Amino acid sequence: MEFSPAVDPRLAVKVARYADLGSSAAVWRRLRRSARHLGTTTPCYESVRKLVVCERERRARIIAAVATAVEIATRRIPVLPEDVPRIYARRLAHSRSRLRRQASRAP
Repeated sequence: MEFSPAVDPRLAVKVARYADLGSSAAVWRRLRRSARHLGTTTPCYESVRKLVVCERERRARIIAAVATAVEIATRRIPVLPEDVPRIYARRLAHSRSRLRRQASRAP
């Protein structure tokens, strides 16, 4: 993903390390402090918001992939290969909604 102006890659990595991505504004405030500490430019709020949205989606996809693998492994009746995308899509929708609820509950 491209940003304008460019966001320091060290700051983009820091977003992925934050456990709480409930509020883009809170992440932006933490990144401003980190940018001053690293001696780099402070990213704009919109760039940080895009980073947070991308990280939430990445986390949702990881959760869905793991949940799909667990569901397939624990079924008594074997899963057909054509059923896997449907199971993954259902799990992805569930993980997205769960992460969205967590983000809306964040203070």
